[in-house]
Amino acid sequence: MIRAILLDLGGPVFNEDAEYRRWTELLVLELEREGIRVTKEAFWAKIDEEIARCEENPWLSALWQFVRPDLPWFRRIREAFRESQRTFLQDLPGVFVRSEAKEAIPKLAERYILALAGNQPVSALEILEEAGLLRYFQWREVSEGMGVAKPRPLFFRIILDSLGVEPEEAVMVGDRLDHDVFPARLLGMKTVRVLLGPYSYQRPPSSLHFPDASIPDLSGLEEALLIFR
Repeated sequence: MIRAILLDLGGPVFNEDAEYRRWTELLVLELEREGIRVTKEAFWAKIDEEIARCEENPWLSALWQFVRPDLPWFRRIREAFRESQRTFLQDLPGVFVRSEAKEAIPKLAERYILALAGNQPVSALEILEEAGLLRYFQWREVSEGMGVAKPRPLFFRIILDSLGVEPEEAVMVGDRLDHDVFPARLLGMKTVRVLLGPYSYQRPPSSLHFPDASIPDLSGLEEALLIFR
């Protein structure tokens, strides 16, 4: 019997399009400063290629395609990119809660233990609080506060052990095959993939990357969970 739902934030709950646009625009600008002219559309095409291959950081992987084999060049641009990320993560400007998540989470909390399971800064909790959703979660920590992040299995074990839930009693719901589906399946959890955002273009590189179910957004989660009864 399923008792708990571990819910990823970026993708299923948060619309992070503003963050992805910022990353892309920054890298295109840094390349231009280094004398390489590339359109945002061309850079996005490279990002999509890297996402499909389940690269850990498709933005940096795409960057390498434009500067290879110059490692010092790559490092210079990477540092500017990371500094911009640190600034952005302080308050996550432009990131907001999806409307279907606002409707689905209170209903799910009536039947299941809900746990946050996101690679997010602690500032993400403020967004959930403002949306009136944080109170529905029994586990309210994110990776920054936990000191460990996905895809490490320890991330999931900490959550499950803290809730007193066995892996076979839990479902991981997320948008990434590499960060959400694969490690959760390794531990024996059920998995549901949410096909939102750029990571919906990922292709499973192994049999363990296939989710038990896929849904277009969280409005379809309650019905998808029926297959685990």
